[in-house]
Amino acid sequence: MSTKNEPEEKIPPNDRPEEKIENLHLNLENIKAREGIIGYILRNSKSASVDIKDASKIIDYAVLSSTVLDSGEYMTNTFELGKINNIVVEGKNVRLLSLTIGNHRVSVFMDKKVDHNAIYKNLRLK
Repeated sequence: MSTKNEPEEKIPPNDRPEEKIENLHLNLENIKAREGIIGYILRNSKSASVDIKDASKIIDYAVLSSTVLDSGEYMTNTFELGKINNIVVEGKNVRLLSLTIGNHRVSVFMDKKVDHNAIYKNLRLK
């Protein structure tokens, strides 16, 4: 909203939230195509996008994703750690990278040999 004396603020094209989310979807699709990526979950308060190679494990991965992100938020609040950049959980064969981007919660599941730092860098929106 603008007044008569102030010009309406225009949002630069790269700063529009809907374009950033489209970029996030594109980044996730590119990441999913990499060797060793099992899949991802992207969700906000209204919807979720799930792309897991083994459909029989979707519920398991969804529960893990939600639990990790909720636990991370709880621990940072309890111990006053500040903002979390990302959470990495490593099991015997699988690694999970979880983070929050804007209002979206992202979890990427990968083989243990995949460099999660490279995935994290690809997910960050400019």
